[in-house]
Amino acid sequence: MINLIAACDENRVIGHRGKLPWTIEEDWKYFLDATRDGILIMGRRCYKEFEQFAKDREVIALSRDPKTSFPFATKAGSLSEALALCRAQERTAWVCGGSEIYREALPLANKLYLTLINASFEGDVFFPPWEDSFFREISKTKVQAGPYELTFLVLGK
Repeated sequence: MINLIAACDENRVIGHRGKLPWTIEEDWKYFLDATRDGILIMGRRCYKEFEQFAKDREVIALSRDPKTSFPFATKAGSLSEALALCRAQERTAWVCGGSEIYREALPLANKLYLTLINASFEGDVFFPPWEDSFFREISKTKVQAGPYELTFLVLGK
């Protein structure tokens, strides 16, 4: 099983200068709970932000640079290599970003776990259009998180 998990604002922003542009405890808890038993797949920049939490999770970090290594993650040179590692372990793959990895994984994934944040943030990384790939709503939950309304969507094909 291949799942995508992301949070984005009203303009599809998912990152700003290599970091999440928000700190929302409810979204972070949702991410940790949803991905608990799977293997996280993320790019190099996402890994840098996540590294302190990688000790407690199984993570595959992507980099084409043969000199790059990741202290708390298995390295893969491509998304297809990372997915093969997940299949070999018979574990769910959770694609966690960034933008290009999401774009590559969209046609391969079974489900999209998407948190929509009803706000606008400054950003330079955007989640790709998903509507043509994931059009079946499996579940939808709205919660108030401080000043933000979050919509937790689970979408299928």
